[in-house]
Amino acid sequence: MTAFRYRGMTPAGRLVSGFFEAPSEAAVFRHVRSAGNFPLSAKESGRSLLRLLPMRDKRPPLRVLARATQELAALISAGVELDRALGLLANLDGLGPLKSSFANIRGRIRDGASFAEALLREDRFPGFYVSAVRAGEHGGALDSALSRLADYLARSVAVRETITSALIYPCILVATAFGAIAFILIFVLPQFEPLFAEAGRRLPLSTRIVIAAGHGLARYGGLAALSAAALSIWGRSLLKRVENRRIFHGWLLRLPLIGVLIVSAQLERFCRTLGTLLGNGVALPSALGIAAGAVTNESIAARLRETASRLREGERLSDRLQRIGIFPSAAFDLIRIGEETGRLDVMLLRQADLDAERLKHTIDRLLALLVPALTVLLGMIVAGLIASMLVALLSVNDLAL
Repeated sequence: MTAFRYRGMTPAGRLVSGFFEAPSEAAVFRHVRSAGNFPLSAKESGRSLLRLLPMRDKRPPLRVLARATQELAALISAGVELDRALGLLANLDGLGPLKSSFANIRGRIRDGASFAEALLREDRFPGFYVSAVRAGEHGGALDSALSRLADYLARSVAVRETITSALIYPCILVATAFGAIAFILIFVLPQFEPLFAEAGRRLPLSTRIVIAAGHGLARYGGLAALSAAALSIWGRSLLKRVENRRIFHGWLLRLPLIGVLIVSAQLERFCRTLGTLLGNGVALPSALGIAAGAVTNESIAARLRETASRLREGERLSDRLQRIGIFPSAAFDLIRIGEETGRLDVMLLRQADLDAERLKHTIDRLLALLVPALTVLLGMIVAGLIASMLVALLSVNDLAL
């Protein structure tokens, strides 16, 4: 038996991969088909123990993929042939592993494969990307399809960087404050213990609590960190199962404030992906399945996949989305107008822009409250530590007098 690493695609357009031991490549393909998926490739992976470890995601950062798509769209729009454009991208600096991918894709196209087929055989391109390219090729508008993809990726990068940038300062503030608190508990407060011991007087309760916390942190801090890391690894292994992820993500949606932010972010991604695919000529049921795969919250994605199956029965998109009860009702006005006017792709992209702006303003408002609240809370903790020690010092001075 030989270990193979296989790749396939689900009926909804999502790429899947994994390991399977089989006597031949044909047996691996039969295994992938038995799971209801379409096999794409199977390569020998060897018998190394490294295959038992979690595989790193081979996909490039979204910013790199956006830049490469923008460059390719500009070259194709300028009239450069696809073969030459891919050759230029393969020699472009700053694309990292995508350079070798474009070289491989160029070779496959020269062997007679289509651009979409060549993309499918690489591990670095998401399913919606391949589907949009395939639709652009079939419609004879590859340059337009790539331009829409480039715009989609650029906007996605902007939304992600907005959220990341907004969280940098609070994270630095919390890390610095907790570092200062740990330093006080472990290194500063123990310097006063000999003085308290010589006084021979029972310390106030607050001081005893602080000293005990310092001893506990110094003695068991490393063990607590290792335990937290082990719990994190265990939790990630549990979340590899779809059922566990769905339960956890559903719990996140019920959290105050956090749930609202998650829904807004997922709605923006869903509308932008679906609008981009529809604009590139992908049929609505297929586009909806692919857009559901682009949603990272498994609880929302499961309901969207169910929506894709119901659309095949003739139900309208806006009615079905409203019935699943996740997204706010205001989001369906533009979708309903798009269905009535035949411009669903335009209205979905417009809704995504509105959601992105709303998400940015919501995060700004929350940070305007969070940063002062964190500053006050952490300041109160440090002040409490200092006050507990001052009370003990004053009691020792009173005893000396």
